[in-house]
Amino acid sequence: MTNPEKLNGPVKLVKTGNAYAFRLSKSDCEFLDVDGDTTFEKIISPDGKEITFRKIELVRANILATANELFDEHEDLMKRLDGLFT
Repeated sequence: MTNPEKLNGPVKLVKTGNAYAFRLSKSDCEFLDVDGDTTFEKIISPDGKEITFRKIELVRANILATANELFDEHEDLMKRLDGLFT
């Protein structure tokens, strides 16, 4: 596995059409397990000195939706189970 400390360092903005982008190396993408279809959340600090990009885990959203559906479908069972532990 790649040491993340070796991936740290300065990057420059690249002009792409009317926008700019940060370049991720192949090593960066492999370590982060991302590709062109990955969605990120962008967070800019109030002072404008830091940008954080967080990978949005779509699987978690699906798991939560599935869990909510299961709880809704089996609401009576969930209430009985809850009664066992209270």
